[in-house]
Amino acid sequence: METSRDREMEGFNENRATSCHSLQISQLQEEIFVLRTANTALRQQLDRQEAELNRTRAVLASCRDERDRLQRRIREAQSKLASLQSQSSQGSQTGSSPTRSKSPHINPTTGERTPTSREDVPIAKMAERVRLKKMESGDRHILGSEISSLGLSTTKMAEHLAQNVHEESYAQEIFQTLFSTGSPVPENKIKEFEVEMERLNSRIEHLKSQNDLLNLTLNESKGQCDRLSVLIGKYESNNTALQLALSYSDQAIESFEVLLALLESEQDQIRANCKAVGLVKSDNENQEKIMELLKESQENRKAAENVARHFLQKLDRSYGFSSRFAACNISPWEDLSSHSHTTSTSSSVSSTSDTEFSKADERRLREYIIQLKNDRAAVRTTVVELESIHVDPINKDPPTIIDAQKLDLENAVLMQELMAMKEEKAELKAQVYLLEKEKTSLELQLSSREAQEQAYLVQIEHFKSELQEQTEMVEKLKCTNQNQKTENSESEKLSEAAEKISKLKARIQELVLTMENVTKNSEMRAQQSVEFVNDLKRTNSALVIAFEKAKKKQQTKVKKLELQMSSMTERHNAQVRILKQRIAMLEGEPGHRVQTSDTDLPM
Repeated sequence: METSRDREMEGFNENRATSCHSLQISQLQEEIFVLRTANTALRQQLDRQEAELNRTRAVLASCRDERDRLQRRIREAQSKLASLQSQSSQGSQTGSSPTRSKSPHINPTTGERTPTSREDVPIAKMAERVRLKKMESGDRHILGSEISSLGLSTTKMAEHLAQNVHEESYAQEIFQTLFSTGSPVPENKIKEFEVEMERLNSRIEHLKSQNDLLNLTLNESKGQCDRLSVLIGKYESNNTALQLALSYSDQAIESFEVLLALLESEQDQIRANCKAVGLVKSDNENQEKIMELLKESQENRKAAENVARHFLQKLDRSYGFSSRFAACNISPWEDLSSHSHTTSTSSSVSSTSDTEFSKADERRLREYIIQLKNDRAAVRTTVVELESIHVDPINKDPPTIIDAQKLDLENAVLMQELMAMKEEKAELKAQVYLLEKEKTSLELQLSSREAQEQAYLVQIEHFKSELQEQTEMVEKLKCTNQNQKTENSESEKLSEAAEKISKLKARIQELVLTMENVTKNSEMRAQQSVEFVNDLKRTNSALVIAFEKAKKKQQTKVKKLELQMSSMTERHNAQVRILKQRIAMLEGEPGHRVQTSDTDLPM
């Protein structure tokens, strides 16, 4: 009876163990099936995303082609509009009144203002130093009726006004073509495409505004350089005239010095002759001293005559007035020289007639002095007063509506700043969109991790319950085996139970390993998708960094050009100041010398 009971218990335990083992195997098979289905679903989703990416690439290529085609149409329409406006402006100019011709001419294609002959050339302004004009009390905004009646002087304002409408209509056309073709495009892709289009459009407008600003600055710089070159030519002509006047003044001063030396030597000779004849009383002087004084005066006279003769030869070589002055009448200066000549001939030790300095030579010297003064005055009349280079031209004509519509340098600066703000706004929107996308991906990863954690906890609890059941089974077997009589049967049962337990443990270990492999494969796929997204982010960030570098290079180039312009203007101002100081010094010195010489020797 006991053996039969033992056999029944062993059969019951074996059936129970096999049922538990089969239950575990079925559960693990179900988990493996679920994981396989999830893996296939992920693969299908990845294939769908790749196909969707290829479709979006094709759509983007078609959109780019459409954009290029529309841009070509816009350029053709702009050229036609510019030609029509030029024809209409020519017709309005031929039929306009004389009062209308006073307004400055505006180029219909570029919108720039060309000054008339009576207007001054505008002075260039730095892009960062420009002052924003304040609206006068008489100015008013332009109404739509005025724009429709008068038209626009340039197409840039119309393009800027219709920019947003054009962009929205263009995007709507693209989306309509996508929906009409029947290609399924998700909403997030549409939003991403809109953000990218807005960012690219803002960047394009920013670059266009920078180009317009640089073109306006370049045109004003060209005008300023032309004006400065003309002004430098005037300064050079004034400098040449002043140098000629200075040379004439130097020659006149030298002539006065020679004439003064002649008169002083003649005066000394007359005084010596008077002492020798006895007209001047000298008690203390003897006859020898008088003779020495007379001899010294004669030597001084000869030296002065030699210097005057050489100077006259020099002037004759320079001007050649000897033949013209030979037939001239006697100058009023002849009285003093004739008086000196009569007194000198009365002396017994006077020089011979062939070595004397003749009256004609003295008259020629005086005529040369007069001629040099006349030449200096004639040259001084050619010097003109020059205007300053930093005075804004006064616009006497009131501004018209067409002048108010003109895009000048200040409007270009404002447009450039506005486009920069738009570009920054688009960049921020793109960054916000990328951050939101990254946030959603992180949330999905977190939810998947939480699900895996719950699965692992359930599996651990299941393993614990199985282990507890097996320990209870072993204890029951031990209790039943203690009641048995033979030890061989107990050892056999224990060995069989141990073998079953080891087999179950090995099977559980295999299932755990397969579970880990499946989870690793899924994690690797998720990591690959994350790396792909990160690569896209890195490429986008690299493009943004390259654009920022190019923008910084452009800004540094603009700043260098502005610094060069400022240094050139400062250098030119310093040169002008130095020239003015030199001119003032040269004008002051010759006048003072001529005034003193004229007071000493009146003509």
